[in-house]
Order: sequence, then C-alpha cells, then structure tokens
Amino acid sequence: MILKKTGMVLAFAAITTLACSPTNSQSDFGHFHPKGKPPSVYTAAVFDDARASLPFSDARDFEEANRGFIAAPDTMQIQAMAGHVAWDMESYSFLDSDEEFDSIHPSLLRQSKLNQISFGLYEVIPGIYQVRGFDLSNVTFIEGKTGWIVFDPAMSQEPAAAALELINEHLGERPVSAVIYSHSHIDHFGGVRGLVDDELLAAGKVDHRVSGVHIFRHRIHHEVLRCNDVHFAGRQ
Repeated sequence: MILKKTGMVLAFAAITTLACSPTNSQSDFGHFHPKGKPPSVYTAAVFDDARASLPFSDARDFEEANRGFIAAPDTMQIQAMAGHVAWDMESYSFLDSDEEFDSIHPSLLRQSKLNQISFGLYEVIPGIYQVRGFDLSNVTFIEGKTGWIVFDPAMSQEPAAAALELINEHLGERPVSAVIYSHSHIDHFGGVRGLVDDELLAAGKVDHRVSGVHIFRHRIHHEVLRCNDVHFAGRQ
C-alpha cells in the first residue's frame, strides 16, 4: 500500500496542540498544552461511536504499510543546511504508544500511526521505489535507462537530498535523469534543489517536467487568486 499524505495532513491538523514547542517537550505537558482545551462532550461522543463501530481490529493496513521495506536511516531527524532540523519524525513518537487520545478522531489517529511506521526506503514493485516519512509527501524513484526518474521531489531541499542519498546507498548510485511534478502544490516540487542544480539543468542532463512557467502560473492561481476567494467567502 502506498500511503498518501492526506491522512497525515488531517491528523497533524487535529493534533497541533501536541507538537513540541521550542522550549518544552511533549512530556512536559502530557496530552494537552496549557493553552489548549479538551474536546466537548459532543465531540467525545462522536469519537466513542467511531471506536465502537469501525473495524479497528483489522490489522491488514499495518501489514501492508511495511510491505516492500528495504532500509531506514539511523535517525528520524533530517538536518537543514542552516543548522536547524528540517524534518523531525521523532516529534511524533508519541504515536508509537497504544494510548487512545481523546482529542483525536480514532480514524485520524490510525492513519497517523500508519504514516509513523512507514519510514525509510520501500519497493513498490520491481523498478519503482519510494522514500517515505522524510517530508510531508513521499518521494517516488523509478529506475530509468540513464538514471533515476524522480516523481514529486518532496517539499524541502534537505529531505529530498536525504532521500536520494538513502536510495543510492542501498540500491546503487545513479544520477537523477528526470524530475516529474504531478501538480503545483509545494510539497510535490519544493525539494527539487536537493536533487539537481543549475549546472545539470543547463547541461541538459536532467529532463524537468512540468515547466517552471506552468508551475508558476498554477501557484499564482491557487495561492493568490483562488485562496483569496476562499478566505473571503469564509468571512461571509
């Protein structure tokens, strides 16, 4: 099973108050941050109904999430060139417990747990691989005749570079011969500088799709035009 980013995004939104702050760890506050508040009795009732009615005893998703596993790095943190942590799966280690958090919908908690255990390099089918858990989205590598064809190079430069390093370490070093963006959300193209540079592009050694003009046009439409309409409508 190829895990999508959707569950992680929703679950992260639901557990914002659980995230580590710069000066305080999760254990300092327990489940709730002092500035947060517990769910209402109505929310708790909805969550209880979901726990009672949905098939949480079916563990096949967890078995499939580990299918094709090849290797993982020794650390769950990826350092940025500026010295800070670019991506930190360790901050979500509370998901490794069996605890039921009463402020998180049980389906979102389950999806977050699936994302948490999917960390490292996986074979999807022969010739197609994914690096998961290195960023908000997965990075897909396809064995091409002249190198790796990378589909959606994550959101940030350092996680994308770490993904390339991991797959080259375990499957043999190959250059990046092509990069494909599925669409213009930043978590599907923002990490490309971790894979290629201007010199490679100028030399024509990397096929770069979609073009920068199209990406820019779509970003303007989505972030400047469409989002303003959505925000304005939400205030009506």
